[in-house]
Amino acid sequence: MFEFIIGLEVHLELKTKTKMFCFCENKLDLSHPNSNICPVCTGQPGALPVVNRRALEQAISLGLSLNGRVAEKFKFDRKNYFYPDLPKGYQVSQYNHPIVAGGCLDIDLSSNERIKIRLNRIHLEEDTAKLSHVGDNTLIDFNRSGIPLIEIVTEPDLKSPEEAKIFLQELQLIVRYLNISDADMEKGQMRCDANVNISFNKDEREIKTPITEIKNLNSFKAVEKALGFEAKRQYEEYIVGGEIVKRQGKITVGWDENKEKIIVQRIKEGITDYRYFPEPDIPFFDSATNDFININNLQSSLPELPSVRRERFERSYDLSKEEAKILTSQKIMADFTEHVVSELKAWLISLETVENSEQEIWAKHRPQLLKLTSSWIINRLFYLFQTHNENFGNLKITPENFAEFIILIYENKVSSTIAQKLLEEMFITGADVDKIIQSEDFKKVDNAAEIENIVQKVIDKNAEMVKAYQNGKINILQFLIGQAMKDSKGRADPTLLKHIFENKMIK
Repeated sequence: MFEFIIGLEVHLELKTKTKMFCFCENKLDLSHPNSNICPVCTGQPGALPVVNRRALEQAISLGLSLNGRVAEKFKFDRKNYFYPDLPKGYQVSQYNHPIVAGGCLDIDLSSNERIKIRLNRIHLEEDTAKLSHVGDNTLIDFNRSGIPLIEIVTEPDLKSPEEAKIFLQELQLIVRYLNISDADMEKGQMRCDANVNISFNKDEREIKTPITEIKNLNSFKAVEKALGFEAKRQYEEYIVGGEIVKRQGKITVGWDENKEKIIVQRIKEGITDYRYFPEPDIPFFDSATNDFININNLQSSLPELPSVRRERFERSYDLSKEEAKILTSQKIMADFTEHVVSELKAWLISLETVENSEQEIWAKHRPQLLKLTSSWIINRLFYLFQTHNENFGNLKITPENFAEFIILIYENKVSSTIAQKLLEEMFITGADVDKIIQSEDFKKVDNAAEIENIVQKVIDKNAEMVKAYQNGKINILQFLIGQAMKDSKGRADPTLLKHIFENKMIK
């Protein structure tokens, strides 16, 4: 029916100690409006800006990670427009000499296709104040004014709302790996303006509709829905000969999340309307002659990026694409996983004789240990995070303790039922696994006489089931084992249970 043409403008609040051009703390304190301000970030006459070096370093680090070209020379400009949340009447931004030009980001689609999204630029600017509408009044809070922002502008390479969502998710993950922004869209730390128009054939002519800019989308779901809605609206309006047929310029619209509809706001200003000119209070930066920023040091300090780590996890830890994606979806979780694997490897090597090489020892045991590790993190640890409404940053279990837990399972010293209870106790208390396992509630029952007594009681209670088993219905054995596990509160050795049941039920 039609093809999407989508470009994104993404704003990221940076994690610096102070604001972009002053020494106010970079802290959005919503409970105390206008408490974190000074003459610079409130636009007082005569106040002079001082550039935040850490913000420059973070912008360059992101540019290097996204294959951009760090400018040898860059400057700041005044972007002039009048709005109540802009105290100076202009925003200090970057126009024709941004800190990073070009770049690209490869994304993996659900179809397993990998596509390249080109970037136009990455530049720095300051955030505006925050307006709150209360009844007939509008209140302004300058705490946000001057917070450093990075803006990432893509080329119009995105061809679907899904591609736009995946691009934003991958970008969010990269900036979190770089630790330059928390990039929480719901908190406004990552905001997206989406430019969309469509192309289609009509009467043997290619039609391209004028662009609509959808402002301040604050969730991945909103991006997907708003883009899909607006593209469909443009097509339907064009087919019936609506206003869009005559419109020449870009319009700016808002997205009503609750009503799921577009609200037209204004005709978009052009570049000339902003009357850009160089910020006279901030000189040109020349990286060739200025040692203010060391780009080589920034390049060498970049972490392993998410896409590289995903591929390495697949290859090194025998994971599926989906498993690798989950385990690397947070840097702290990927680090935790690697630390656990390192502890397991050290444990194995300490047990084996010197006759075998470390490679031989690891090759022998690694498949099952890696499978146990990934399975218990993905299936059980994630479940505990959800049920206890916690996040990985607050995990009380150390990698060393989790490795000891995996070893207990690997050596068959705890049943699956007990292991689940054990992990939850570790999760809640952070206690060492060895201490927890000593309590009566977690001790494994592996005494043959004790288990034989449990088995006999189950057989006595289920005489008809035993007869059915003896007559060929062997699946009944699993039911009987389950009853015995229940009676032992999950502490009985399942292998020993099965052996005793089979011996006792022979005709």
